[in-house]
Amino acid sequence: MRDSLKHHHGFKRTALALCVLAATQSYTASAQETETSDELDDIEVINVSGIRGSQEASIFAKRHAATVVDSIAATDIGKLPDVTITDSLQRISGVQIRRTAGEGGSLNIRGLPQVVTQLNGEQYLGANSVVSTQPNFSDIPSPLFRGADVFKNATANLGNAGITGTVNLKTYRPFDFEEGSTFSGAAEVQRGDETTSNDPNLSALYNWQNGKVGFMLSGTYANVNLANSYNGLNTANPGDAGWTDRTSADDIGVAGREGRVILGAQGFSAWNQGTERERIGINSSTQVDLGEGFIFTADVFYTEQEEYNRKVGLSATNKWGPRGWFEPTEERATGAMIDGGEMYAWQQAELYPSRMKSFTQNDVYNNSSTNINLQLDYDNGGAFTGQFRAIVGRASQEHRHGYNEGDMTNGQTTLGRTTNLVPADKCRPEDEVVGDQGGCLQAINALGYSENPHLTYDTTGEHPVWSGFDRSLAGGLGDGATIADYMGNLGSYNVGAYSSENNENANGDINAFSMKGKYLFESGFVTSIEAGIRYGKRSADYERYHLFSPVQTAGCLAQWKATDVLLGANAPSCSDGEVVDGQFMPYAALENIPLDQNNNVIQVSDFGPVSGIPTVWAVDPADYDDPEAFHNRVFGQSTREIVPGSSFNADVAELSYFLQANFEGLDGLLTGNVGVRVIETDLSVKQNIAGDNLPYSATAIDVGDVLSDNEYTDVLPSLNLAYRITDNVIARFAYSENMTPLNLNQYGEGLALSNALDSVEGSPTQGQFIVTGGSLAGNPQLDPWRSTNYDLSLEWYVGQASMVSAAVFRVDIDSFTVNETVDMEMPDADGIVRRSVPITTLVQGDGGTLEGFELGAKVAFSDIVEPDSLLASFGIDTNFTYSPSEGAGTDIYGEENMFTDNSERQFNVIGWYQGDRFEARIAYNYRSERLAGQGGWGALNLFQAPTSYVDISASYDITENMSVYAQGSNITGEYEDYYLQWEDQYAFQNYYETRYIVGVRAKF
Repeated sequence: MRDSLKHHHGFKRTALALCVLAATQSYTASAQETETSDELDDIEVINVSGIRGSQEASIFAKRHAATVVDSIAATDIGKLPDVTITDSLQRISGVQIRRTAGEGGSLNIRGLPQVVTQLNGEQYLGANSVVSTQPNFSDIPSPLFRGADVFKNATANLGNAGITGTVNLKTYRPFDFEEGSTFSGAAEVQRGDETTSNDPNLSALYNWQNGKVGFMLSGTYANVNLANSYNGLNTANPGDAGWTDRTSADDIGVAGREGRVILGAQGFSAWNQGTERERIGINSSTQVDLGEGFIFTADVFYTEQEEYNRKVGLSATNKWGPRGWFEPTEERATGAMIDGGEMYAWQQAELYPSRMKSFTQNDVYNNSSTNINLQLDYDNGGAFTGQFRAIVGRASQEHRHGYNEGDMTNGQTTLGRTTNLVPADKCRPEDEVVGDQGGCLQAINALGYSENPHLTYDTTGEHPVWSGFDRSLAGGLGDGATIADYMGNLGSYNVGAYSSENNENANGDINAFSMKGKYLFESGFVTSIEAGIRYGKRSADYERYHLFSPVQTAGCLAQWKATDVLLGANAPSCSDGEVVDGQFMPYAALENIPLDQNNNVIQVSDFGPVSGIPTVWAVDPADYDDPEAFHNRVFGQSTREIVPGSSFNADVAELSYFLQANFEGLDGLLTGNVGVRVIETDLSVKQNIAGDNLPYSATAIDVGDVLSDNEYTDVLPSLNLAYRITDNVIARFAYSENMTPLNLNQYGEGLALSNALDSVEGSPTQGQFIVTGGSLAGNPQLDPWRSTNYDLSLEWYVGQASMVSAAVFRVDIDSFTVNETVDMEMPDADGIVRRSVPITTLVQGDGGTLEGFELGAKVAFSDIVEPDSLLASFGIDTNFTYSPSEGAGTDIYGEENMFTDNSERQFNVIGWYQGDRFEARIAYNYRSERLAGQGGWGALNLFQAPTSYVDISASYDITENMSVYAQGSNITGEYEDYYLQWEDQYAFQNYYETRYIVGVRAKF
């Protein structure tokens, strides 16, 4: 009986081997199973110890890779070199990152965000990338990973690849460890110099395996509080920076300025934000040696993060009113001509805002993702090896937004009136009853100011300076009261508005199945043939909505619950008011509500390094941790109204197959591979049709769907060559053609309009919301990103932990998208078309080029000096990348722009020391100016100035199995400086705190 069963199982295994005959074992040494994978995994997982060991593993991966690859490796179990994965990846040449709340988030490779993320060699779906391709690892706990690889060119067997690169995240698996039990754990406390809270971060890993069966479970928990602050334009979106249009001498009324044109900023603000992130990550893996060459692996990777971005601040604006509310007092000519006048960049101005307010905002994100991998590998030591994989990924991101305005004006400067009509049940004893139903005229804010404040805004120094708050101001506090007096008096604030807008539900999934195999030849130039087939389908369901709440007696639903929204009779579906002196008068959507009536309030005086702003009162942003619950409590049951132009469904199905030949010649001096991958893509998109706007909102009615299909086929050849000039010098050449689909929202989003309250005196739409612009962001017929990539490099391996490299690269972008602004006639909120407004739409670009070079050196001095030398315990890791680009539109001078988000120059240098028990590292990262946005406010580009971040770390081994460590990030207090087109045309600044970590780590 036993013999019969054994024969039966053997037959099944043989049949299964034949089924995967067409598949490959990836020859890419650092990502998938290769001829050197066992040796590489041993170095990366078992023998890696300290900074030198990590550097040695990275060099080994690069040396034995089949294409251009750079890697990072954990210095110990669960210990990547930096706080986040993104922070670690920025140390690799060509990798540029963006920070959110001071932590590494999204990244580019060689200046482009079209970067695919893999998990152990297959596509990964994260909560921050449900509709995008750009990686964002802010919600992924770094202790779960043993390393990551960055592929800068592609092989046919790589799988789904990005335009300029692919990031492969590598987790632990049971057979990576020695037989028996392994335990590792760490406990640390993080603290910021602004937040001053002690934040816990715990991680642990347990592994058991006996050579036949293995099980691994790792987990991490962190709750961190991060601080950053902001000062500058009232919006960080360059397209909205000056939507009030250009401001000329006639608007300002200053003689001698005729013919000059300046930035028509809508307002300025300063705020601070506390970000709380609670992360949970779990990774489990089971491996079973089934015998006869079969190994089964099951991986489950789960992440969850709750994030609260609690923001409070002050703003001074013209409330979308007449231009000329600020007068530049220091400016210079730029030589750029626009609208028949010369553009002037200003550095200092006198402000006369019609509205000063405090504001509170809370953006809450709930992220979760689950990625499951089922994998069967076959390798019995013979010529054929094979693999079958099934991938299931689920991810979701919920975004909830809560907002409050604390007005200090009594209504005179913004509305031209100081009272609103409110229903009888909202009247107070001091209010004058005027309506036929007992409604009364109620003071909007009796103790508010009644004339425009006069402030000074100076951007000539390192940080902006506000002044003028000691100037007197007329209003309810009486003669002699200053602007600062109004700001410091809680009774001078009323609630100007409540809102909950741009809430989002994003749900995505991936299902993929692949078979691949490799057949080794005993002799000949071609050493092996690989082939495989893969089917994958990625889907996204994206919904954006605004929260509407019932207001006043008729229960009209309003998006903006505000004192300046009148429930007028011209609204076809709902109006609310009563007759006053024989004429209908509408109620205001919001009566006079003291700032502390429905909310907790706080005083705020810290806005970062900006100076001059007195203390203000604001609502505690924690009140909006659940904004919908707050609105239900204050207004009654609220309603979610879908924004049709920003809601969509998209499915991308890809059937791909590849064939690759690996070869070796010239007595082993030349190795490489040549192959082709064919991808057949089917795209299906459901867009929504936007009708007229709902009353008291900027939200259109969903009146139907548009279903679109698109399909295309890409044939993508690749060639990779490595020539061993000497035993330690390797020259490489890589060529590949690549395709990456657009972000799914670029296929699915429809028309979305921007609206603002018209407060221009005498305007036919005064007091109503009018359309000011919009975007038509989606087009299912757009082509995907396509490129042709070339790499040529020279690598000198000086020792096991030392190497020097140089590379040149060129990326010809054949297909990409650009924004184009066109004037289109659009209706106002009441459905009447009165004007043409600028609409930003997505069109096919003409192509562009990204090219440059990289220089790098990793040196452990013990490889090149005597063992007893003082330098033997030191090392460096440095690289420089130069990546200019062009082809993404033109600037105000007609010159070619670089690609958005790209920096031309990047430099890293890390100095390290590793002794018997103590090791330390200091890391410096420089990034030159970055194009942050194109064509905002007419033709001006938004740039981020160069940045330099310094991070440090140190650890001490108390025993062989226990160590203590400390880290510091952004220890120099670096901040982000943004400007519009010219360095002296200030836009805004972001300030991030310095953070410190102390912890203890143990392993058994």
